[in-house]
Amino acid sequence: METPVLDGVLFILARLVEFFNIGVIILFAIRGVPAKYIYAVLSVTVLSLISFVVSLLFKGDTALKVSFLITLGAFFVMVLITRHALRKASVSIVLPEDARCPVCSAFIKPDKAIALSVGNFYLFFDEEDHLRKFLASPEDYAKIRRIQIKREDIGKAYIYKEGLWSEVNYTRFDI
Repeated sequence: METPVLDGVLFILARLVEFFNIGVIILFAIRGVPAKYIYAVLSVTVLSLISFVVSLLFKGDTALKVSFLITLGAFFVMVLITRHALRKASVSIVLPEDARCPVCSAFIKPDKAIALSVGNFYLFFDEEDHLRKFLASPEDYAKIRRIQIKREDIGKAYIYKEGLWSEVNYTRFDI
């Protein structure tokens, strides 16, 4: 290939990779992936864009090729970050068939189920309101159900119908 054609191909490929990285950032934001992964992908994308701007200033074949290599490296780092983030965000919580809400004792329907991480186990709720009631005084429900719960062990809640984790603030649950 001639140098101008190769330069054009490298330029187009680098921009496509950067657009893909930006798409991953948007996907992460929509899926509720933790901000540290969004910032990590954003950082490597910005590094790639900076290398492109620097290559424009130097206007040389070598500068464009180095910029492309940096963009390609940023893409591979983004793939590793994405793989790690999605593995961390994957859900392996299976709703037991006999799961009952700790507030009302009703069986949990999969379309309304919410799982609350409490230490190394999960409690399942049939409604958001019941989760809110539980979070208002978990000790009371723990006594009734004969389970050990410490406020500091209460983690995130997983909303099955949305497929998303949500932060829980002891007395508040916001979707």
